[in-house]
Amino acid sequence: MSRKPGEHELIVACREAGRQLAATFQPVVPFLLQAGASVAAYTGGLAAAQAAGMALRVSCATPIAGPIGGLLGVGLASAAAGQASIKCRQYLQDKQNPLLQPWKGSRAEDLLVDAVLGIAMFKVMGGRFRSVMPSDLAKVGAIARESLPATHAEYATDASRVELARYFRRDGCHHCGTRRGKVIGDHMPPNKYVKQYIASAKRTLLSNPYLRQMAGALNIQTGPPRQRYYPQCTSCMQKQASAIRNDKTVLVFHQVLHHGGRSQAWHYSGALLGMRHYTSSGSSSRGGNGRRR
Repeated sequence: MSRKPGEHELIVACREAGRQLAATFQPVVPFLLQAGASVAAYTGGLAAAQAAGMALRVSCATPIAGPIGGLLGVGLASAAAGQASIKCRQYLQDKQNPLLQPWKGSRAEDLLVDAVLGIAMFKVMGGRFRSVMPSDLAKVGAIARESLPATHAEYATDASRVELARYFRRDGCHHCGTRRGKVIGDHMPPNKYVKQYIASAKRTLLSNPYLRQMAGALNIQTGPPRQRYYPQCTSCMQKQASAIRNDKTVLVFHQVLHHGGRSQAWHYSGALLGMRHYTSSGSSSRGGNGRRR
């Protein structure tokens, strides 16, 4: 089949342009692959930490154990991100499956430095350790950001619902992070617990006016806790109603890298940790952090 005049030259020019384009971006490919492997390992590590919190019944609202569990989860996820970058680099260099020798190139100092750097970057970039743990439906959720004063014990006003809808579209449900479906104004703390507090206070020494005056002078709160509205999805609302009615602790998973409905700087900690181990393709004789052995 004969080609039209100039068609052959066009094909040759396109092929040459393709080769030049591939040559231009070839040095970037290993960089992107290592970054991608690091992000995947970092995300998987945070998800595993949340699953561990679920199994151990540790939520974002659990005192002491919640923040500590999140800190440990970030450290392990950061170490995993660094190792994923190292394994990816090894594969690009020798084309051998790194899983056949999983400890090849692994060094204790790399694991420790990656964990410490990851924890530091997570905190400096605005992360909250407790938010790595699952949400307790009876407490303020891991995704909580903004809220409104609850001026009514039963339902949010029309103005409050409009503002909560804006929070919901931007931030998601404060328990699970979803932005799908109808928004609910979630009382925190729940009405049942506030009523229990009031009933308990009436039966205790706080019913004595002199003791209430003394507590007020010492700036000790004696009244019921102040409630606030948080944006919540219908699914979490239904689970929450059942949990509170039956006095059960119910934890739910959330989107571990979801914060404020937008990408935050600490989302990229995994990629930055992976880049600590990036070296050019010609450095096959280098160790885990790029130094020659």
